[in-house]
Parts: sequence; structure tokens; C-alpha cells
Amino acid sequence: MPVHFEMDEIARLVRVRLHGSVSDADLLAADDDLRADPRFQAEFDQLVDTRDASEGDLSTDALREIARRPPLFSPQSRRAFVVRTDFGYGLARIFQARRGDAAGEIQIFRSLEHAQHWLGKR
Repeated sequence: MPVHFEMDEIARLVRVRLHGSVSDADLLAADDDLRADPRFQAEFDQLVDTRDASEGDLSTDALREIARRPPLFSPQSRRAFVVRTDFGYGLARIFQARRGDAAGEIQIFRSLEHAQHWLGKR
């Protein structure tokens, strides 16, 4: 599956990794799966690593759809997106702008290390 998430209950962190060709349907299915996971708690933080995802199959439509859904994360959550390209940065910015602060503070990084440092997680 091109979108994989791990729930680290001790660190209170959801790690999401996108790799290869990710479609809108893949992203929406992963969001549905996370919402249904009984281990998830809204106060968790999130680290989304998109560095291994290829460009082209994912559109802004999926991001807009997820942003329209009820917030999954609490306003106290911190959410870090790690991107490799300007295209990935642009998609993350669209999500950040649409979601706002209702689902936690969102920051975008080019480095995994900087994202982990900002989250206070290693």
C-alpha cells in the first residue's frame, strides 16, 4: 500500500509514510483507516513523510476532501509534514491552509530531522 501508518502509543505519535505512486483513493482510504483505528487518540502528534512518494497521481481534490472532514487531531496536536519537492511542499501548504488550526498546528519541513526536532520526537 502506498500510504502506511504506524501508531506509536508510547510516543503518542502517528507516523505516516507515503511511497511510490499515491492516488487520491489511497490517501482517502488511509484517512478512513486512521479514523477507524481504536488505538488512535486525538491528542497524538503526527509525522507525515512524503519524501518517497512520486509526483503526479495525487491531486488537491483528496486534500480538500480530507480537510472538509471533521478534524481527527485535536487543536493541541502538532503535525509535521516532510517533503522533498516543491510540488510536495505546495500540496502540504494547501492542506495546511484548508485545515487551519482546528486540527493542530501544522508545519512543513524539508528534513526529517528538523521535523522530529520540532515535534520533540526522535
